[in-house]
Amino acid sequence: MSVGLLSSIAAVFYGCTVSVLALTATFSRSRALRREARSTLAVLMPGRRDES
Repeated sequence: MSVGLLSSIAAVFYGCTVSVLALTATFSRSRALRREARSTLAVLMPGRRDES
């Protein structure tokens, strides 16, 4: 497998992970689950701050 293909697969996997966490942080009914999703997003996206 080429390096470009592996990079593309990793980028898609990272994007899907961030998207699922963002949706969970926004639409979860459980306050604890929303908080955990926001803290995980803060780790994955260090340039962003948790606004709450």
